[in-house]
Amino acid sequence: MVTVTSTNLSNLVATYYDRRMLERLVPQLMFHQFGVKKELPKREGDHIYWHRWNNFGKGLLLSESGAGAGKGISATRVSASLLLFGEHAVITSYLDMVSINSVVEGAIDLFADSAALTVDFVTGRLLLWRLASLSSTLGVSAAAAHMGTDVSALGGVAHIGSISATDWQAPVWGINDLASRAHAFSGGTVAQLSPKGAGATGVCSVALSPTVLRRLALKLRIKNAQPFEDGYFKAIIHPDKVHELRSSSAFIDLHKYTENMVGVVKTGRLAEAGERGLVGVMESFKFYESTEAPLFSTSSVAGVPIYARTQPSAYGGGRFYFTFFFGKNAYGVTDFDGGVRTFIKTPGPGDTSNPLNLYSTVGYRCIMAAKVLNRSACIWLMQGRNATNIGEG
Repeated sequence: MVTVTSTNLSNLVATYYDRRMLERLVPQLMFHQFGVKKELPKREGDHIYWHRWNNFGKGLLLSESGAGAGKGISATRVSASLLLFGEHAVITSYLDMVSINSVVEGAIDLFADSAALTVDFVTGRLLLWRLASLSSTLGVSAAAAHMGTDVSALGGVAHIGSISATDWQAPVWGINDLASRAHAFSGGTVAQLSPKGAGATGVCSVALSPTVLRRLALKLRIKNAQPFEDGYFKAIIHPDKVHELRSSSAFIDLHKYTENMVGVVKTGRLAEAGERGLVGVMESFKFYESTEAPLFSTSSVAGVPIYARTQPSAYGGGRFYFTFFFGKNAYGVTDFDGGVRTFIKTPGPGDTSNPLNLYSTVGYRCIMAAKVLNRSACIWLMQGRNATNIGEG
């Protein structure tokens, strides 16, 4: 006969809440879903490593008498530091007693939503740049502060145009620069940002169009970037820019087409398996919507980040949008198996800090990392707010 003990049950409850959080967290992630997944290292330090195979050149012209010299196989090791973030809430015993619904389950669901936004925010920033410090990269004003709340200058640099080329984690192109083969985004001035894609005003007259997307796809193809198995490159884009895309007749909006009609675009591939976050297709790209696609204000100092959901009038209407265009194996992320844990702490007889057992705590902890693995397989497009298509955000 199997004996069920309180220890057995506590382990089952912990597993249930871990699974509940993951089931709600993972479907909301946009950046994370396309990264090369890597398991968290155990007892191997605070770094994680990916290995990218180095491509061969063209083959040898052979003769009957020899096969030529053998080719060496090599790989490039790419590392990233692990990050730890989380949050907890206090639940009073009275609230837990009188509440009709499970307060703990409600808290876990709320933390899952919060963690999804945080993971996508962190992943997007780590793929965009690495500034003077991790806190400036992630918009953290101080230790134990919420990420994305610091709207001070960008780690000591004056504006986005003066961020060095080595700080950008992937090539950055202004929307007006795409006709050029030469890539030279960094080292500009506020005035020089204007022809590149936004300028100090953060207003751009050029909208996303088939011509723009063909140029982006060309830049990926001439670097031998590989599309995904469905034949498309991917793009993660802010909802404001999706609003702009929908004004183009060339944009195939997923919500307007049945599965049979989609077949004329690429047989059976456009909405295959109900891809989460997919909003539509234009040219060689599938577009996935995320509010955590980097968005910055031009208020005060050009390029000061705005992370709050403010109205356009609150920061003068000027914005910098960054849309991520990429191919297969462009970047790596950590797998969440073991990386996300929930914690429910209840009062105990030895807990002197809670003498009347008035409250419990519930929270979560996440360990993660993200890193660009192949700069030739991804591009960030910088664009200001379109003057004639403002959007609602």
